[in-house]
Amino acid sequence: MKRYWYILMNDSYDDFGVLIPDGSHKQTAINHAKRWMQENGVKSAQLSVNSMLTSNILDIIQIEI
Repeated sequence: MKRYWYILMNDSYDDFGVLIPDGSHKQTAINHAKRWMQENGVKSAQLSVNSMLTSNILDIIQIEI
């Protein structure tokens, strides 16, 4: 069962519009975000982890390349 949906944002919390598949494993989403960041020359971003059940933000993960 998929528990989370993700939003990749810049430091101002603006959505990059990246499609990160819904899932149950945060590390898979982080890896997907890092690949996108490398391909698009983004050095720093934040990954918002949201609950599929409540739509609440559960975590904000800082990602640096």
